[in-house]
Amino acid sequence: MQIGRPKQSQRFAFTPLTIALSGVMIAVVFVATRFIQVPIPSGYIHLGDIAIYTGAFLFGPIVGGISGALGPMLADLTSGYGQYAPATLVLHGLQGLLAGWIGWRAGIWRMILAVTIGGLLIVVGYFLYEVAVLRIGLATATANVPFNLWQVVSGAVGGVALTILFRESYAALLARLQPQRFRREA
Repeated sequence: MQIGRPKQSQRFAFTPLTIALSGVMIAVVFVATRFIQVPIPSGYIHLGDIAIYTGAFLFGPIVGGISGALGPMLADLTSGYGQYAPATLVLHGLQGLLAGWIGWRAGIWRMILAVTIGGLLIVVGYFLYEVAVLRIGLATATANVPFNLWQVVSGAVGGVALTILFRESYAALLARLQPQRFRREA
C-alpha cells in the first residue's frame, strides 16, 4: 500500500510522536552500528545504514536525521573510534535527513535516488574527512573506499527491502502514524 506524500509543513514537524520515534530509532541505529562491526584499515563498517534508511523512509527526515546523527556517533564513542564521531554526526545525520526528505512515503525509484545520494555522501565524506582532517594518508583513505561502498550498498539494499516489507506488513499501523492523527480534536 502506497501512503500519500506528506505536506511540506508535516515533513519537518516536531511532534511528540516524532520525538518518541527518534528516541527509539536512535537506539535501533546504535545497536545495529555498535554490535555488528567489521574492522577495516582505519575504522569499521557496520549495518547501521539499514536502520537509518528504514527509519527515514518510514518516519521522515526528522527521525532519519536525528537517529542517523546520534546512533552511529554514540557507537563511535563507545567502540574506541571517537576520532570519527564529528564526521559521523554530520555525515550520517545528513544521510538520514536527505533520505527522509527524498524517500519518505515515496515509491521505489525515489528510495533508490535517496540511497544513491546518501551513499555518495558517506563514501566521499569519509574519504575527505580521513584525508583532510585525520590525515591518515591517501593510501589508507583509498583502501577504505571499497569497504565504505560495501557498507552503503548493503545499507541501501537492506533499508529499501525492510521499508517495503514493513509498508506491506504494517500498512494500517503506519497510516495511523501521520501527525494529524495525534492532534487534539476540538
